[in-house]
Amino acid sequence: MTASEIGRRGGIGMVTVLVAFLAVGCLGRSPSPEHFMLGTADPGERGAAAPDVGMLVGPVRLPAYLDRPQFARLEGRGEVELDEFARWLGGFEENLLRALALELAERTGSIKITTHPSKAPFPFDARLRLHVDDMVVVGDALRVRIRWALLRAGEERPPVLAVLDERIPLEGRGNAAIVAAHDRAIERLAAAVTFALTE
Repeated sequence: MTASEIGRRGGIGMVTVLVAFLAVGCLGRSPSPEHFMLGTADPGERGAAAPDVGMLVGPVRLPAYLDRPQFARLEGRGEVELDEFARWLGGFEENLLRALALELAERTGSIKITTHPSKAPFPFDARLRLHVDDMVVVGDALRVRIRWALLRAGEERPPVLAVLDERIPLEGRGNAAIVAAHDRAIERLAAAVTFALTE
């Protein structure tokens, strides 16, 4: 083997080592995604507004930007930015239905509130259907618009149709503040549904 061949092979080897080193360095610096859940705040006093009610929460229709695990923020004119490093554990739909069912259970005092789809061994006295038009961070607030329908079994009264349409300020910065604003929106929705259920 000539000196020039040895030099050429040595140069190729050095380049290979350098590329591998840079790849490992880049991979080592990549942050891991954070995962968040709704409905994890400490419950308040358990209500007793409708302790025997059986209720199915869902189904829910979501806009495309919420039908995914990433946090969404509205930037500029209609541009939705998805945060790859802040995600809903299990997806947004599962989180929303679970947190709303928990909050309704706290407010009504019922242990017979479950989410769609369900194989619950008890009949449902009411079904809550949801259509989320908007639930996105805009600036320093969470913009919320949720249409909902409460259908009660065995009653001749028409369903209760209503809309939660609010801007909920973010109390602080970062992902924890975003999660807390979503929880407050769910609390307000649960309060309105409980009121309609017990009218």
